[in-house]
Amino acid sequence: MEHETMENENPSYWTSVLIGGLIVGIVMTVMSLASQYMTIGGEPTGSSFNLTQIIGILSCFVGAIGGVIATRHYAKEYDITFPIGKGALIGLFAGIVAVLFSTIIGLIWTYIIDPELNQAFYDWQIANLEAQNMTDDQMDFAMGLIPKPGSTSALVWSAGIGLVVMGALNAISGLIGAKIFASEED
Repeated sequence: MEHETMENENPSYWTSVLIGGLIVGIVMTVMSLASQYMTIGGEPTGSSFNLTQIIGILSCFVGAIGGVIATRHYAKEYDITFPIGKGALIGLFAGIVAVLFSTIIGLIWTYIIDPELNQAFYDWQIANLEAQNMTDDQMDFAMGLIPKPGSTSALVWSAGIGLVVMGALNAISGLIGAKIFASEED
């Protein structure tokens, strides 16, 4: 009987994590794909700061709301309070789910729906570097920083950075969400 009471006091937060992560994953994927299509639709200018980077920064800010969404859902769904540390954990997991979901959708998009997108974006990046009138050594160095489209290193690089950045941002937003929506009485 005591075991049942403990389970009722601590309902699973995984549904909330999935909801927050899926919402953020969809938004991040749409923003990423839109920025890639807008970038390849324009002429390379030689600028070192471009539309993809701007939308990437915005995507991080938008993506950071996953922790707030997940903690709000969890607190309101079960009408419970919990410590901010649990909010950080829920946010961290929501960020991880968002990156995994976004990566899976991105892979499906670039391997099934539009297999030429990654190569077109890579070619645009190279043309943009060439427009900067770099020396051969600078060009070789810069090209070495751009992973080949469809390569394992590109996938690992993208997912790895996403997991670290979105995990950290969503852990922070989970702290904030817990404080706003599930703060324990002092």
